[in-house]
Amino acid sequence: MSTDDVGKLDVQGVRDAADLVDLLRELKQRSGLTLRELEERARARGELLPRSTVSDMLRGIRLPAPGTVAAFVRACGAHETDVDAWLEARRRAEEGASARPSEPAPAPDPVAGARRARSWVTALRPGGLTRRARSWVLAGEITTSLVAVALWTLSMAFGAAPASSPTVPPDADAAARELRGFAEIRPARTPGLCLTEGRDTRGEYLNAVAAQLPCEEARPPHTYLRPVDPTAASPSYFIEWQHPQHGRGCLTARREGPGKDLLEPWPWKSCDATRAYQHFRIEPAATTDARYRLRLEGTERCVGLRDDSTETGADATVEPCSKAADQEFLIRAAA
Repeated sequence: MSTDDVGKLDVQGVRDAADLVDLLRELKQRSGLTLRELEERARARGELLPRSTVSDMLRGIRLPAPGTVAAFVRACGAHETDVDAWLEARRRAEEGASARPSEPAPAPDPVAGARRARSWVTALRPGGLTRRARSWVLAGEITTSLVAVALWTLSMAFGAAPASSPTVPPDADAAARELRGFAEIRPARTPGLCLTEGRDTRGEYLNAVAAQLPCEEARPPHTYLRPVDPTAASPSYFIEWQHPQHGRGCLTARREGPGKDLLEPWPWKSCDATRAYQHFRIEPAATTDARYRLRLEGTERCVGLRDDSTETGADATVEPCSKAADQEFLIRAAA
């Protein structure tokens, strides 16, 4: 890439971290270099630029350190006189992040509250709390749920259920309902790993993708299993990721391009009941009732691990459904 290409980038227009990441991605694309090549070019200059660091930077996981920005733009071919402008842009991005007000909490959902109320009534029957009830407690929703229980009980005393609350059919799959809420999805062969935000191990796709990483490093984002249609007898699910920077996004099967068949939480804040490539059926695996497979709705394609890998960092892919062990997952309420 020539220094003229660098000069065409609007570095002065950077106002926040999102602007900076967008421009860094554009710089990398114009350079035509892979992550490995960038690392090698930086090493030749005596600078450290690990591929994992660059990948995290370009996915916007964290604001890059000034030294990382400088090494990156130099490796991409920027002229030395342009480095200061990039560092100044990075400073403005940091100031923009610190000045941004926190997002207000979403308004309570009365329908969801009523639905949780019915679940609490079930949970308080003999046998103790269900896994789903425990997950609500840990999620800090116990107060809302108890209030909803009281309202529901009063309404039942007068002979009517809350009008705004849809009824879950009595023949709904009880095992599937237990999986709703905050959860951990662990590959059955490597139960110490969780499906969470990682990167394309081949370095061909820069956005965040689903991968298996140590569970203690898996949050954020927080995984939430949300029924596409809560009233369905056998619902499909959004695998929603809740991220402190990006908000909420649902795992989406990429259908084209360098990331084809990978799973990414993009576009953020865009979970859509009309997009079947965001909907997953949670089905018992053939080998044991304790394991599940995740099948893309309306297809015979299931979530597995690239190249049947058990390695830490291996990315998840959508592949033809089979009885292969890499398509079996343990799903439990998040602690």
